[in-house]
Amino acid sequence: MRAVLTTLTICAGIASADVPQMGGPMSHLLVSIFDQQVYLSFESPQMSTVEMLQSTSTYDGAASVLNHTGINSQFGWLAFGFISLPSQSGVFVRTLGSSEHLSVYSEFGFDPILGTDGSDSVWQWGGQMTHNWYSSDVRGPHWAQYEVFVGDLLGNPLDGWGSATIDLHFEFGQDLSGRIGSLGNVSVGSVPTPGALSVLVMVTVAARRRR
Repeated sequence: MRAVLTTLTICAGIASADVPQMGGPMSHLLVSIFDQQVYLSFESPQMSTVEMLQSTSTYDGAASVLNHTGINSQFGWLAFGFISLPSQSGVFVRTLGSSEHLSVYSEFGFDPILGTDGSDSVWQWGGQMTHNWYSSDVRGPHWAQYEVFVGDLLGNPLDGWGSATIDLHFEFGQDLSGRIGSLGNVSVGSVPTPGALSVLVMVTVAARRRR
């Protein structure tokens, strides 16, 4: 059963030296509720897309889920002003859609959330500033769309309360997956190795001579 959340206040997150680096400045996702309607906005709209950085350290324990992946935790849920909720209710985030290879883990426990590894697609936000971890082992662009709503203790939306959605975007290096072609029986990548390059030159010269 999810914990009861009746009142949310702005609260600073706790830094930890035992976890990977965030990846850049904080990009807060501002959550406000007025007249039974949820509102969402970026504190810094120019930071709606962030860069995943390749993890270069090996972490032990729960944080090991981030080993050998691109990681980022700049996006942080943050209460925008004072939020008052009915008793026996809370604020929840639901995954509406995301990249196939994007994973999400809780800030301190590194537990899979928001549909990652079979976890519930609905996650209860506790009201404090929370920077969950996003990771991927596939390079290229990634995205996630979330709905934030007020729900009962089981995570069911309350009747008469409006929700809001937000889209997050990530870049993880250059995606070369669609840039592989072939010339005859020789595979050609975007940056051929010296050996493959010499074979490519020979094939190209031979093809020109046949013309």
